[in-house]
Amino acid sequence: MASVKFVGVSCNLSGILDYITNREKTTDRLITGVNCVAQSALHEFETVKKQFHKTDGRSYYHIVQAFSPDDELDFDTAHEIGLKFAEQFAGYQCVVATHMNTRHIHNHIVMNSVSYETGKKFHQTARELKQVKDYSNELCMQYGLSVTESKADPFHIPAWKKKLQKDIREAMENAVTKKEFIDYMEWLGYGVDWQSDTKYITYTTPNNLKCRDKKLFDQTLRRENMELYFAMGGCEYLESREEATPDGELLPTVDDAVSGLVAIFDALAIGDNDRFHMETVHHSEEEIERILRHGGKIDRTVEYAVDDEDEEEEYQQYHGFGMTMMM
Repeated sequence: MASVKFVGVSCNLSGILDYITNREKTTDRLITGVNCVAQSALHEFETVKKQFHKTDGRSYYHIVQAFSPDDELDFDTAHEIGLKFAEQFAGYQCVVATHMNTRHIHNHIVMNSVSYETGKKFHQTARELKQVKDYSNELCMQYGLSVTESKADPFHIPAWKKKLQKDIREAMENAVTKKEFIDYMEWLGYGVDWQSDTKYITYTTPNNLKCRDKKLFDQTLRRENMELYFAMGGCEYLESREEATPDGELLPTVDDAVSGLVAIFDALAIGDNDRFHMETVHHSEEEIERILRHGGKIDRTVEYAVDDEDEEEEYQQYHGFGMTMMM
């Protein structure tokens, strides 16, 4: 996704131009002036300021336009996008340099704070800044790149993200395995990047918006919790919980299933076998075997006795396993 950051600076124009045009970071073909010549930009910027008697205050604006490393993007295309983005600031001189020295391809844009056409200093409201970022997103979409969203806020979830949450839950309700989940999401039009060597799940919406699982602000949909869910059989596990629900009670949801599993594995992690036993009344022998296999060895022995064989038989019929368990 392309992110845009503005920094207004009062001095050292020469230093920032030297930095963005450093040949260890870029090359001549990726350095271009907009409304000026890149090689003489320092002189041209200062000439405009003196012409309009605007030599005080902010000297220039430094804008960084960074692209997602997951996008298929070459340096020349990134530079082309940077030039089109700089043209958004009509009447202002800019130098655009595309850096090649990091995993994230990114453009540096240094813009004169004074317009060469009107002599007015550049000012930008929060609303105008949002419009500029939206324009950057439009450019990225034109080139088939992912786009960024406004700053993530757990208290103001955008509509597209709410739909993503809903669709992920639908896929979880219809998938037994992680692979089936990914296939179902792709059937809904999403891309899912769920690699064993990455920390997060990254979703790409049909409109090419990207979102990591942590930015959904939803514990059920965090990677580690979804892995527990699919380790236990996914929708088959959820169905078994529904079948065990007495008539008249609310059926468990995906959230209930994940929450219960997290509680079990938290208990296993600290050796809380008493708590684990309380949870096992909701599980079949097959599910308990999965839990133990996934959670590792339990060191202590927990034994629960009953008064007579009839009670033991009744317990087994209701819960699917006996009350005397050696673990």
